[in-house]
Amino acid sequence: MEQDEYAVGLDLGGTKILAGLVHKSGQMINSTVLPTSSQDGERAVIDRVLAAIEGVLGTANADRQKVRGVGIASAGVIDSKAAEVIFAGNLGWEHVPIGKLIEDKFALPAQLINDANAAAVAEWMWGAGRGAQNMIYVTVSTGVGAGIISDGQLVQGKDGSAGEFGHISIDWNGPLCSCGNRGCLELYASGTALEHLVKHQLEQEQREWTGGSLAAGAFPTAKEIGEAALAGDRYSVEIIERAGYCLGIGTTSLIHLFNPEVVVFGGGVMNASDILLREVKRSVRERSIQSMARQVRIERQQVGIQAGAIGAAGLLFAAKQSAGKLPAY
Repeated sequence: MEQDEYAVGLDLGGTKILAGLVHKSGQMINSTVLPTSSQDGERAVIDRVLAAIEGVLGTANADRQKVRGVGIASAGVIDSKAAEVIFAGNLGWEHVPIGKLIEDKFALPAQLINDANAAAVAEWMWGAGRGAQNMIYVTVSTGVGAGIISDGQLVQGKDGSAGEFGHISIDWNGPLCSCGNRGCLELYASGTALEHLVKHQLEQEQREWTGGSLAAGAFPTAKEIGEAALAGDRYSVEIIERAGYCLGIGTTSLIHLFNPEVVVFGGGVMNASDILLREVKRSVRERSIQSMARQVRIERQQVGIQAGAIGAAGLLFAAKQSAGKLPAY
């Protein structure tokens, strides 16, 4: 690999498109952010994706010949081998060959990866999981997902959709989830779950919100719940503790299944990480096979909010890839 090599990383989300030029060291050199505005239709979103990449390449000082390609991180059901988004409800997309569209436009190779897997790659190569051969990245945001690296290889499954951690059941008789399962972890520990729980308690149980002022008729967001918990609001602390303990139940299953060295937590709900991770660790201690639990470090992410784009670019720096997997290095 040359002294200076780059790749474009693109994080395709429901609200924004983040594209950046990433150096092989993991540093994002420059970036551009555009609104996704999926309500404008499929073609409009595709055009914004292409415009974001064009903007990054156009403002980069790097030699275009040293840009290895474009890595795309996307939520939804994907086919990583075909670089096609099969279904993404947050984008309004079905069967969009985004990789081919990018390759045709820029004459650069393109790779598509699930967004949680992309963040896992970033943390494994440059963050809290660096040096580990067995690492799991858990994202706690609107939903809950996981990226799994086992023996130095990314576990993607048949078509790149492995790691739907939020849809393992922690209560077989629990409420029905939109996925068709019951008692899914996502119903108890995601940002959406926190908001729904507080809204229900304030409305139906006539609890009082004590975490700060709200506009008339408004309910707190997950971010506001986390901020109130960190400020010492007891009600918010209880909500975050409950979510953390539930996450620990699910994490126990991951530890038993994959025997990782480190589990890294990231995502928007991690603004209350001190409380959340304390409860995750307590739950794991109480429920795990002790000889396995003692070997695991539970950490907060280090790469940060650009992890999806950086990790998608990171795939292009990994030599001798086979079937979308990372080499064991």
